Amino acid sequence: MKQLLWQNLPILRFLAGLWGWLTIIIFILDFFNGHLYKSAITNIAIIYGAILAMYVGSKEYRRWKEKKAYQSKHWGELYVVAWTVLMVFFVVLNLIYKNTFTIPPEFPAVYLTVLSVFILSRESKEFASKK
Repeated sequence: MKQLLWQNLPILRFLAGLWGWLTIIIFILDFFNGHLYKSAITNIAIIYGAILAMYVGSKEYRRWKEKKAYQSKHWGELYVVAWTVLMVFFVVLNLIYKNTFTIPPEFPAVYLTVLSVFILSRESKEFASKK
């Protein structure tokens, strides 16, 4: 049976990774170029958040539906660490160079979305393993 796009985890994983790294790159470019990319950032942030939610939601749904542990070969922790390092980098540079660099307004929202999705996924995994 043919799977729909949002049912195919490898495709969703690829899309989430692609849009995630594209989002990070655009945020970095925007940070260092005086919000030159502000028109694109909102759209990219929304697209990335939606794809991330579809991927993780689909993964967790399968974990619960199949009643077996979903074995992930991908380390979400490292991805969260990358976003955290970037957030700390932005905050520190913003404090040092107040009038030179400013954090794109959408960045904290995307960062909190990444953290929230990761934490919810972890809690779901723990809860599913205890059933």
